[in-house]
Amino acid sequence: MFRMNRYLTKLLLFSLCLSTVPVLLLGAIFYNRATESIQSKVNEGNVHILMLTRLRVEQVLQTVDRSLERFAESSSVVESLDTYITPSKFQLFNELTQSMYRMQTFDVGVQDVHLINLQKGWIINNSGFYTFDEIDYKERFNQYLNIADSKFWTSEQSGLTKENRNAQTRIVSLVKKIPANSDKPTALIIAEIPGRELSSLISKNNPLGEVIIFDRAHHILAIQNENFSGQNSEIESLYKNLAATNSPSGELTARLNGDPVGIVRQQSAYNSWTYLSIIPLEDIYKESRQTGWIVVSSCLLLLVVGVLISLLVSRKLYKPIQKLQASFPPPGERQHGQDGPAAADDRTNEFELINRSISHLQTLHRQMSQQLSGQVKQLQELFVLKLIQGELRHAEMNEKLPILMSAPPYRIDWIVVLALQIDTLEGSRFKERDRDLLLFAINNMINDIIPYKQRLLPITIHKYQITIVHTNRHSIHEFREFTVAMVDKIKLEIGRYLSIPISIGISRPYEDIKDAPQAYDESLKALRNRPLAGQNTILYYDQQQAGKIELGQFPEETEKALIQAVKYADHEQIDLLLERFLEEIARYCATYSEYQVSLVRFFVDLTRLIQDSGAAFHSVFENDKPSFEELLELKSKADIREWLKHKMIRPLLPLFEERRKTKFQNISREVIRMVQEEYDTDLTLEICASRLNYHSSYISRVLKNELGVNFSEYLSQHRLNVAKELLEDGSMKISEIAEKLRYHNPQNFIRYFRKMVGVTPGKYRETYANGAVNRGG
Repeated sequence: MFRMNRYLTKLLLFSLCLSTVPVLLLGAIFYNRATESIQSKVNEGNVHILMLTRLRVEQVLQTVDRSLERFAESSSVVESLDTYITPSKFQLFNELTQSMYRMQTFDVGVQDVHLINLQKGWIINNSGFYTFDEIDYKERFNQYLNIADSKFWTSEQSGLTKENRNAQTRIVSLVKKIPANSDKPTALIIAEIPGRELSSLISKNNPLGEVIIFDRAHHILAIQNENFSGQNSEIESLYKNLAATNSPSGELTARLNGDPVGIVRQQSAYNSWTYLSIIPLEDIYKESRQTGWIVVSSCLLLLVVGVLISLLVSRKLYKPIQKLQASFPPPGERQHGQDGPAAADDRTNEFELINRSISHLQTLHRQMSQQLSGQVKQLQELFVLKLIQGELRHAEMNEKLPILMSAPPYRIDWIVVLALQIDTLEGSRFKERDRDLLLFAINNMINDIIPYKQRLLPITIHKYQITIVHTNRHSIHEFREFTVAMVDKIKLEIGRYLSIPISIGISRPYEDIKDAPQAYDESLKALRNRPLAGQNTILYYDQQQAGKIELGQFPEETEKALIQAVKYADHEQIDLLLERFLEEIARYCATYSEYQVSLVRFFVDLTRLIQDSGAAFHSVFENDKPSFEELLELKSKADIREWLKHKMIRPLLPLFEERRKTKFQNISREVIRMVQEEYDTDLTLEICASRLNYHSSYISRVLKNELGVNFSEYLSQHRLNVAKELLEDGSMKISEIAEKLRYHNPQNFIRYFRKMVGVTPGKYRETYANGAVNRGG
């Protein structure tokens, strides 16, 4: 039988709170928002209607304004200003009255137009011609003249010549002075519009409020509802109070006859009239109260439904807990074999019993998981190893996939294999014996770096660390970005914690797990190209395949220059050209196999160089003979460069150094002979090089090495010595000596001689002659 207890009571109370509190809050919020929305909509409607009314009235007033301007500028008005109207001026009078009648159209509502000649003292309007003696409005004229504006709108209780039939409205007048902007106008033109015409421009079908128009003097000019006009004094008093507060145009509230009203106010920029819309707030509150009753009724209904649902749901939710409690034995029976007071207490606290029972099950589960985890990891390593070696059938792969993958979903859309290798341990804090331990550490680091849902278990094979990265995303672009991010993070973490250079080979992405052996092979092939890229690099197999070029491109020119530098034993050029040669074959070769072919070709060319020199191979290298097998075993570009430099090229240099010295001596001796025999000709370095079949720069370098001076310096020194001998002989003039030594100007010879010897040629000859006489005496 169902029994009320502690948990059910709490559940019921919680359900009631959960169902009632939101309903009450939502009801209150909805009521407030609905009330605000109604008032906002009413105000927005009033603002819109008020703006339309203002624009409609201003359009009519501006039409009257433009008509009055045209009338004032007409020739008949200009002519009448200096004329006293007499019967003989009937035609002029007729033109004036016709122009006035044309201004009084139905759409603008003009009642009468007055042309007032202040100098001549007459008035013309619809009623005819008047003199100032016949009317009593001189005081009104003076008021108009005292207003500073040349044109303005005003309102009066009555017209100049016609009485106002409706005492509740005023006559609106547009007054224009002629001439404009004059301190002493000579005439006035006044257009009169009854206030009822303005009232007709206000929409009568506005249910939102009463629209009222005020002039600048706070007089009511027009009102929407005639029944509302009985409150004119109260409205004018309310408007004066608003005007006294200098409140700007907008929405505000006030009280009219003790009742709250909402007021929307706009002021015209055209003539400073004010437009008011007044709506009793009681109308808005009535709508709000109706909405409030609907909200209250809805909330009560929802509360009743919520209480019923809470009772039903609480009972429904408690039944599984009751059954779960009944499925566990009472604590007293489990511990003492009998039902005692402790058992009775536990029955009133359902979750304590359930918690102890579940904790016991979890302890058993952990013990079993610890026993199985080691076996599962070994199984995963075995399956991954068989997978990349191609020892699993396709059906077996799908069967073992839940074991290979650490978490569902057990589906793979893309895979890629990463093969990691330690480049070198030289210069690090580790020894070669630590390599296997480092691979194990790297394997554990990768196990933590790559999310377990996107990789199979990382393993180590021989000297490589292998990881199969996978994804169930359909976009290969996203998978490539993820792979690149993981590889960069692996390099960063290994560099940070182990400080050793590593290289990572990455296979192409494959869509099926059965292609794992092919991907594994591609990752190892990518690593084989590590010598091309150097240490601590990431090698993509697909980029290597895309970068392949046709075989046969070999840097022959650079190789020729390098072999020539070896022949000349030019150490500086050898280092420079060897570095360039290795960079060029690395650029031309897409794979390491092509790179090795180019290295073997260079090895053969160097061997042929030894053969062409006539030297024996064993005499050059003695007991340390290089072989191309040894060359092909090298794994980095730096190792290859050092091997070629020290094992292959350096042993050749003494052979060519000795030959170079003998050759340099022969060349120097031949150039010296040419200079001594042909010093009195236009002998140049290029002529000597052409005769010896060498380039002039090479001859210059040989002379610099052998003699310590260049060709020009040696030729000049020899000619200087000849000049001394000829001066000492005394048989030739100085000018003849200069000509013989190929100086076209004797002065150049004299200057050069004095610069080199310290005295002029003449002084040198004189000194030598004096010394010979003294020796003879």
